Parts: sequence; structure tokens; C-alpha cells
Amino acid sequence: MTRIVLMTPEQTRNAAPQFVDRRGELAVFRLLANAPQVFAGWTQMVEEVLDSPTFTARMRELVTLRVGYLQSSSYEIGQHRAVGRDAGIRAHQLDALTCDGDLAAGGFDATERAVLEFVTELCATNHVRDDVFATTRDALGEQGLTELLMLVSLYYGLALVLNAADLELDKTARLKA
Repeated sequence: MTRIVLMTPEQTRNAAPQFVDRRGELAVFRLLANAPQVFAGWTQMVEEVLDSPTFTARMRELVTLRVGYLQSSSYEIGQHRAVGRDAGIRAHQLDALTCDGDLAAGGFDATERAVLEFVTELCATNHVRDDVFATTRDALGEQGLTELLMLVSLYYGLALVLNAADLELDKTARLKA
């Protein structure tokens, strides 16, 4: 059971109406709207990260799902599986992202493998070896690598909030990508 009282949909909509219109009326937004002084800024960061042309929707979802799995965030995984499917991630790839199995079995391309190895190592150890860092930088460039770090930090931090609050997955509402 969720440990923090969720704002009403109307209160959340009043806090960030355009964001809610674009992304949906989700429990996560109702939770975060309890901190109105930072909610607006957080929604702006989310919009910038999700709308950046640096990564495709598929790549963003690969990262989000992997972070959600590594942080044991059932909410993130539950919300993003459908978004991932819509972004072109196949069922066996979704399974590879959200289990301890071999990511190589997912059939990811070289850039996706580099990014997923980077994300896995960073989330599992809080560090990235030089060779993994260099491979990912070669694949993405400086801007892409920096945005990858921002994307990971967004969903890693959100997973901590969701896990601490014990937020339950929305029964029907789904994230609008």
C-alpha cells in the first residue's frame, strides 16, 4: 500500500496541467505533486529528457526498463513495458532487460549493447570501468553520453522514490510516451 497520500487528479492537473495532458494522470505524478515547489521543475526535466532527439524512444525505453529492473522498481517496469513494446522492443528483449539473464540473448545491436552494459554496471556498482565508459562514449559521443547519464539519474532517482513510497502500479492508467 502506498505510504504517501496521493494528490487528487485535479490537484495534480492544477500543478502541471500541460504535463499531465501529455503524459497521463498517473499515480507517480499524484505522488510527486506533494512537493509542488519541485514538481514543476521535475516535470520540465522529464519533458526535456523524453523529448530530446539524442535518443530514439526505443533507446530511452531500453535504458528506463533496465534501470527499473536493476532498482527493483515494479512501478517503472509495469509502466514502461507497454511503452517499450510501442517503441519496438520485442517480447524476448523485454524479458532480457528485466531479468538476470544474458543481455546478449536479447539480440540488441552494438550501440544498444554498449549502452545496456554501461547502465547495468553503473546501477549495479555505482561506477563504470574505463573500457565500458570509452566504448559507450565512442558509440554516443560526449553529448549522448551526458544525456545517457541524465536519463539514468532520472529513472534511478525516481525508482528510489517509488520504492520508498511503495507506490502501487496504476490499475488502468498508462504512461503516454
